[in-house]
Amino acid sequence: MMTTESCRVDCVGTLDGVAALAAEWAALEGATPEATGFQSFVWCHTWLRLAGARVTPRIVCVREAGRLVLLAPLQIERRFGVAVARWVGEPMTQYGDALAPPGERRGHWRGLAEAEMTRWRDVDLIALTRLRADAVLAEGAVMGDALAAPFVDLARVQQRRRRSVERRARRLETLGPLALVEAQAPQRCEALARHGLALKRLWLREKGFYSAGLSHPVTEDFLAALAREGFLRVHALTVAEEIAALDLGFPGGDAYRSLLGCYDQRFAQGAPGQALTGRLIAHCAAEGLSVYDMLLPADPYKLEWCTGEVRIGARFVPTGFRGRVAAFALARFRPAAKRLIHALAAARRRLANKFSFGTNRGSLMTSREEDAAS
Repeated sequence: MMTTESCRVDCVGTLDGVAALAAEWAALEGATPEATGFQSFVWCHTWLRLAGARVTPRIVCVREAGRLVLLAPLQIERRFGVAVARWVGEPMTQYGDALAPPGERRGHWRGLAEAEMTRWRDVDLIALTRLRADAVLAEGAVMGDALAAPFVDLARVQQRRRRSVERRARRLETLGPLALVEAQAPQRCEALARHGLALKRLWLREKGFYSAGLSHPVTEDFLAALAREGFLRVHALTVAEEIAALDLGFPGGDAYRSLLGCYDQRFAQGAPGQALTGRLIAHCAAEGLSVYDMLLPADPYKLEWCTGEVRIGARFVPTGFRGRVAAFALARFRPAAKRLIHALAAARRRLANKFSFGTNRGSLMTSREEDAAS
């Protein structure tokens, strides 16, 4: 614990301690304009509860005159003898940040929180990754690849783009009427969340891609719990009442965050993922939301929809030699390895298409449609 002037910094390190913060945490989230939902109490507490001994909570709390004014939700993980502090919920957490109300005191609170982190002797590296350009903790040196998260300004939805999607959706309409439906019953939401993750994992496996978040052992139960409890909204595109595509997402502030999209390969020729996206964008606009957030990465099919991008950076604070090595691996080696894996997978698909004989090419998706369906 650190005390200065009227401020005090505490670190909460138990699940019971995290649960005790629920009301204050929710109030602070509501007072933070930059909050994205990934720092919400529900998101963080659910992950910590299900992750169990895999991680140790390290929630940094800054209080001024007894009032919670800044909260940084971190977890400690130990791998290969290195202790890394990173955002609660990683690798599923898409945006990392602290919560704090705006104002002239925010910079002071942020300085106290960061000073507390640098004093941790049981941590080799503090990895503040996936920081949006407008994040509370965005100021400071940035390492690693420059990333971007595409979004759709719902006041500027491109009608011509939606007409293009509808033309392709006519292939689906030959099989039956299309409808956008949202699951309501908790058990139905949970079942569809598990089904959607299974479809996405199958797609990744067949394409030779890898996702640290979607392959994590906690992810299935995590998504299922969030869907069951109503945090995640589950939308489906149905064709003659059969599910062709699913989207798992949630509202955060004035935005809808599309966390996971997937499709049933039986309907692949009609690009059901894009058909669902078009309908869901229109649905979010009708609900009065301002932004449809497609999150990382900036895949080609997302760029066809987006009206803008938010730059994403990272800050790494090593406390010793092992931390510096880990920072290099996270900032440089891991992104390069991921690019190589995806490049090899793309090359394998091109070769498979080139040497496939007797295939009815008219029945295959184009590469753009294949991207879109993901």
